[in-house]
Amino acid sequence: MRLVIASLAALIAATTPASAETLAESMVSAVESNPALAAQRQRLNATREALPQAWAAALPQVSLSAGASAGDRDSENVLLESEREETWSANANVSQLLFGSGRILGSTRAARAQIAGAVADYELAQQTLLLDVTRAYADVRQAQAVVAARETTVSNLSRLFEFAQAQFDAGVVTRTDVAQSQARYAQARTQLVQAQGALAASVQAYQRLVGRPPSGLTPPAPATGLPRDLATALDLSVDNSPVLIGAQADTRLADANVDVAAAQGRLNVTLEGGVGTGGDFNDDALESTNDNVGVRVSVPLFQGGAIRSRTRAQRALRSASNLDLASVQRSVQESVTNAWTGLASARAAVDSAREQVEAAELAYEGVTLEQETGLRSTVEVLDQEADLLTARLALAQAERDLVVAERQMLASVGVLSVPTGGGAAIEDGDLRGR
Repeated sequence: MRLVIASLAALIAATTPASAETLAESMVSAVESNPALAAQRQRLNATREALPQAWAAALPQVSLSAGASAGDRDSENVLLESEREETWSANANVSQLLFGSGRILGSTRAARAQIAGAVADYELAQQTLLLDVTRAYADVRQAQAVVAARETTVSNLSRLFEFAQAQFDAGVVTRTDVAQSQARYAQARTQLVQAQGALAASVQAYQRLVGRPPSGLTPPAPATGLPRDLATALDLSVDNSPVLIGAQADTRLADANVDVAAAQGRLNVTLEGGVGTGGDFNDDALESTNDNVGVRVSVPLFQGGAIRSRTRAQRALRSASNLDLASVQRSVQESVTNAWTGLASARAAVDSAREQVEAAELAYEGVTLEQETGLRSTVEVLDQEADLLTARLALAQAERDLVVAERQMLASVGVLSVPTGGGAAIEDGDLRGR
């Protein structure tokens, strides 16, 4: 037991404040250092390249080629023998799509929708990380408050046990009173070790997200930007929820894919040109140059029904995407409503818990004084101390829940963001590939 306590104490000592740390600072550190979010950022960068790739098909396609060869011709007929041949050639070809029946336009629309969806995915990942950091931050502070409350309880019960022992020695109380005090005291020590273990686990969860152990976590300031009422919250979610924005991007992507699939079976007109030259290294008279320019028109006449089948498949996927959007809209509305209700409950719980602590502290002081004058029994004091501990633990839980509920409200409507100075936010409107 002593070894366990020493190990936990060493780990918890790492959280002793060298300097104060705020929730905003923890969020910034997490966004800048979290590898999972960094991986999501790289996936976004990769998706951004879809737009220049789509545009590439609408730009001139130029190719160059050159070659040289050498060879001898041997024959039993002396008249057919010739000198060694050493030839060379060079060619340049260019083509430009003139008309693609909407294929390029559809591809660029699809690329923009892909990028918009990737931006929404990144924003969702970032807000999820910020909410996780908030929970970890609040969990550490709650665990610290629980440890402090249980340390106070151990101290109180230690004094009560000593008082009961002295009273027993004086013949005022029975051995039963001493045993009751001793049992509660032993239970409190066990619960303190458990609380220290929970704190150590909370510290590790925080370090996983932020990249460093917590140091002097300060009480979080009330969240700013909270909606005034539920209607305002629902309106905010329509324009800002990354889940909803991503679903809308998916519907645009599905619509563009229908056009791309249909364009595969339509007319294509391409302007083509080329120039070539070649000759023999040993005979300048054999050098020649040729050039050509023309228009190529192509249209698939029969592909076994594959193009129409792919188009029908994309139309079905478009219908599914629209239905998914309707489902996401309902889900977002539910999340916002639940977050609003949870926030209201958390605020009320904090007020009630603070009132409960004040009353429990007053009651504990009273029964302690009354016990000294013989008006209260040992059991009554033990019970009141337990009530005080329960009140303090309830307050720690309520304060933790309020911190999380405020940020959960912001996340549900899509406006939970990196505090000023984070520098890692992605502008939703920047859909250009690099």
